[in-house]
Amino acid sequence: MEGTSTKGPRSFICKPVLPPSAPVELSRVMLPDDTNPAGNVHGGVILKLIEQAGHITSSRHCNQGSAAGHQPVTTVLARVDHMDFLQPMYVGEVSHLQAAVTYTSPRSMEVTVDVWAENVLTCTRRHTNTATLWYVAVPVNSLKPAPVPVPPLKGLTDEQQEAGRQRYLAQKAQRSENAASMTPFEAKLLIDSEQAKEHTVLASQITLANLVLPSDCFGGEYLMGGSLMKMMDNAAGISAVRHCRAPAVTACIDAINFNEPITNGEVVFVSARPVFTSSRSIELEVRCEAEGFTRGSRRVTNTAYFTFVSLGKEHRAAPIPPLKALGQEERERFEAGRLRYEARKEKRKKGQ
Repeated sequence: MEGTSTKGPRSFICKPVLPPSAPVELSRVMLPDDTNPAGNVHGGVILKLIEQAGHITSSRHCNQGSAAGHQPVTTVLARVDHMDFLQPMYVGEVSHLQAAVTYTSPRSMEVTVDVWAENVLTCTRRHTNTATLWYVAVPVNSLKPAPVPVPPLKGLTDEQQEAGRQRYLAQKAQRSENAASMTPFEAKLLIDSEQAKEHTVLASQITLANLVLPSDCFGGEYLMGGSLMKMMDNAAGISAVRHCRAPAVTACIDAINFNEPITNGEVVFVSARPVFTSSRSIELEVRCEAEGFTRGSRRVTNTAYFTFVSLGKEHRAAPIPPLKALGQEERERFEAGRLRYEARKEKRKKGQ
């Protein structure tokens, strides 16, 4: 048979298969373990797959075609831009993720990921997500990782290069704005008080604690961005269900900024609280803090806004109870959420 040999093991010549900018494609069958209580694939599972595809293509870009003596680098997720969940994905469908580096700055790179759901019985594909992720490169096994230069992306036209530069500058500015806008969560336990009544912020607020294990990390050292996003989606989902008292699913995510790396063995506290409701959606603020056992102190690592919709009969969007904003701070957060909601509606109208 062609390709076989009776003279012992074949020797393979290691050559690059794809150019650094070629799309990476990952495929996986969706299983019952991947679903949420509503019966469709959990948004956190999709986020984790997106980040895996982004990590592979960004790491490949930084290391492929390197000269002898090159110090290997890995990539760390720095930011996820706004993302809509366009359609649900179901058990038995095959998820296909295509990823490619679409822009590089001197020390970061933009990766675009498209997600498709394939029904193998009908031979049809549905586009479910498009995500834009930003990565930085750090040396492998470095005790104090610091971003290193990123190889430039070749083959872009002047127009594509300028469009990428504008996206880079926009996300950089938004990172600074978001860092200043998040307020600490109240650490109160109020029983039989006005603030603890149903459909208030504190009635639906939740904090989850997660121990970071080697299985959550790339190379057993740094927590994967996808694993953290799944934790965030879990917390936001619980808070949304608490408020709606009905199944709720992820509709969209505003930009997520990854401010500091989280390492193996640390404890991650993920807090979520509702900040705004429209008639058919609820926006939740999610905040992540990491605590090292040796330090004994917490540091804020991530912030984001998740939007969920509640599901009623036949898995259609159902009305959401209005959030009762109590006090000046809650009313200010509600108004800020309303402005984000209106901005998202305007972007969808323009097809952005």
